[in-house]
Amino acid sequence: MNRRAQLFGKTLFVDLMMSTLVVVTALLIASNAVEKEKQRRALEEASIRTDGFYAIVMEWPDSSQDDVDLYVRDPSGNIAYFSSRDVGLMHLEHDDQGTVSDTAETQDGRIAVERNEERVILRGTMTGEYTVNVHLYNRRGRSPTPVTVRLIRLRGEDDEVVNKSVTLSVSGDERTAFRFTLNAAGAVSGTNELQRRMTGGGAP
Repeated sequence: MNRRAQLFGKTLFVDLMMSTLVVVTALLIASNAVEKEKQRRALEEASIRTDGFYAIVMEWPDSSQDDVDLYVRDPSGNIAYFSSRDVGLMHLEHDDQGTVSDTAETQDGRIAVERNEERVILRGTMTGEYTVNVHLYNRRGRSPTPVTVRLIRLRGEDDEVVNKSVTLSVSGDERTAFRFTLNAAGAVSGTNELQRRMTGGGAP
């Protein structure tokens, strides 16, 4: 084989390798683009399927028998709580009464949900101030009840906006965990902890 044939063969091999590399790179780029598009669509679908714009979530110790209630007052004066679960653009998902309301009897035995939690969903938003209260309806335990309340933005990836903790000591105790203000775009523009009673008496 002469040098020209050898050179031609090497050139052909290099060209073939370069072409293969280009094809593989293009396939990897295309695959990456497809994966990103799938992730984008999944995120959009999750946002579309989310039932609401914000969630106000109240939690207290899972082992507690105490009945704690969540109250949320919107800018129009509507109050979502156990006796008014759907009001305005708000919805209370579950009236949790402590461990006594977390069990069910089935043919296969007893099922327990070991979680004390109430949440109000804002299915839409109003411009103005919302007030979030916690109320110890019935104290069954001996110790004070620590309660955590969070405001979570639901659109896109869930984002915790506010996180406050309060302690309730006796039946009838009520505290404003926080207030938050939404602007015209539905974004939180301010928070405070000015107290407002909702279960009767006190400042309006």
